Amino acid sequence: MLSRASLACVDLGDVARARELYRYLLPYEGLNIIDTSGSLIAGPASRYLARLAATMSRLDDAAGHFEKALRMAETMRARPYVTLIQQEFAEMLLARGKAGDAEKAEGLIASALEIAEELGMNGVVERCLAMKLEAQGVDTVDVYTSIDAVASTVYEEKPDLRSQVAPDGTVTLLFSDIEGSTEKTEQLGDRRWMEVLREHNAIMREELAAHEGFEVKSEGDGFMLAFQSARKALQFAIETQKAFAQRAESSDVPIRVRMGLHTGEVIKEGDDFFGKHVNLAARIAGQATGGEILVSSLLRELTSSGGDIEFGDSRVVELKGLTGVQEMFPVAW
Repeated sequence: MLSRASLACVDLGDVARARELYRYLLPYEGLNIIDTSGSLIAGPASRYLARLAATMSRLDDAAGHFEKALRMAETMRARPYVTLIQQEFAEMLLARGKAGDAEKAEGLIASALEIAEELGMNGVVERCLAMKLEAQGVDTVDVYTSIDAVASTVYEEKPDLRSQVAPDGTVTLLFSDIEGSTEKTEQLGDRRWMEVLREHNAIMREELAAHEGFEVKSEGDGFMLAFQSARKALQFAIETQKAFAQRAESSDVPIRVRMGLHTGEVIKEGDDFFGKHVNLAARIAGQATGGEILVSSLLRELTSSGGDIEFGDSRVVELKGLTGVQEMFPVAW
């Protein structure tokens, strides 16, 4: 199919073949591409012409094709294609850099993010966040996972966490996401994945309410939660993992959730809470595997005295963006 060949050509940066494919596809601009069986809809032909034109560095032509593709997708109410086209169009505009391009790209990114978050299109969410943050000068080299996407948004928005601060001035943060969610989305398709995602979110929010936590932010399958009590945060993590394990026993699509927790001081003069503690909690979550709970050494120290929570052997690792080595512990559940 020419649409698939076009995307492969774009990914490879093959200018010569892009020129040939562009010539073949041009007569079909304004049409929607469907395979011969009618079972696969590839979206507006103009989208592929735009990508090919951009590969050939014909950015003005690419902009025209993107405009036509977006109008067609909006007319068809094909929201997955609307958000894809908006994200790709914004990327091209930022690369072109003409007067007004950055402002137009910003609007496209905002719209694409809103739709992608609603549909659980994590790849689009992450790419849009990366573009948004890069435009603000924030390093986004590692914005690849849902955890990173949530952390990046929180870094930008800096939500008010004072309602979750414990009497000692600390708050316990938890980051989580589904292991291999991108692969599962591709395997299951958007409709079935959305059903799985809704089940995941329902379990998270039900347990969150039971353990007096606060949902700071969610992006796709990624969550950032806050707790006044470090012990309740760990109890939430343990009970939630048990709930996912129970779900896996009867589901045809089992999911494995990874979690990372850290306790930090919110009210401390001169301390960059969002640059330090939020980053550490997210990086710890990124070190966890599916079904695992990892905690910082400080959180373990705060909760180990009760003797009701069992911790495994320590791990000492270097985490990008943080100085020195960090010690973390798995939680037995």
